[in-house]
Amino acid sequence: MFINSIKEPLKYKGLTIYNVSPVRGGDSFLFIFEDGTSFIYDSGFGFSSDKLYENIKAVLGDKNLDYILLSHSHYDHALGSACLTVKYPKVKVVAFSYAAKILEKESARNVMRRLNKDAAAIHGVTEFNDYVDYLHADIKVEDNDILDMNGHKVQIISLPGHTKDCVAFYLMDEKLLLGTETLGMYVADGLVMPSFLVGYHMSLESIDKVRKMVYNASGERAIEAYFIPHWGLIEGNDVDTFLEESIKGHNLGRDLIVNAHKEGKSHEEIFAIFQEMYYTPKVTEVYPFPAFVENTNIQIPMILREEGLIE
Repeated sequence: MFINSIKEPLKYKGLTIYNVSPVRGGDSFLFIFEDGTSFIYDSGFGFSSDKLYENIKAVLGDKNLDYILLSHSHYDHALGSACLTVKYPKVKVVAFSYAAKILEKESARNVMRRLNKDAAAIHGVTEFNDYVDYLHADIKVEDNDILDMNGHKVQIISLPGHTKDCVAFYLMDEKLLLGTETLGMYVADGLVMPSFLVGYHMSLESIDKVRKMVYNASGERAIEAYFIPHWGLIEGNDVDTFLEESIKGHNLGRDLIVNAHKEGKSHEEIFAIFQEMYYTPKVTEVYPFPAFVENTNIQIPMILREEGLIE
């Protein structure tokens, strides 16, 4: 279920979930526990972060935002956090330790600034505040760490493949997994687009890791709901279905690239095949084309090198 706006929140096991995204593609969701503890899951673009703050404030009023959970360090997921740390000085930013290092690297910040400016132009925005120098993580986590958010236990699940720093957050009492792009994203009914920027096999291993978490040793469902980045919440058997479709989508993406290369097609021709398959109308809503171009141009040679077809 996609949560449309702050006016139409979703209730799930004592949580109230609001879509506070200022623009599609820079998606951010506000979660509030019954005791008032609040966090956002990813923080969107930098150019729209002042509006993100306004949306959060419209829900919280004068209350503080407690935590920001970052699934990875890409600009469309992490950049808005910089603004929020200025607006909410007490908020705690949580990120994988590897991501924390990236957020503080000047070279990475420069790339984020460039991509953020490109995304702003697509949305017709020419002027915005630059908070990039405030990027940081207050709480640096590792795989299997248990984060205590005011008594709410959250397990950290490292899931590399999209990036090396991708993590999911497992809300233990709610049996809810907040995912990351390594597991793929919906692009059409039954079709999940792979995002293996650092490893195809690595991504499959991460998907398998989550599949093994879905049921506990007693056969009871341990993951009752999964929150898909850029999309929303799925529950029950839909979680199992999504993971199966993700495996199929990853294999399809790999086969498209490898088979086209073996047929002698150029990089540009392979790109066009990949684009036709995966850059659907649904994807255009959340995935700026310059970012799709940059990521696909990484994926193609990465797969070919991993499969031993190029050096």
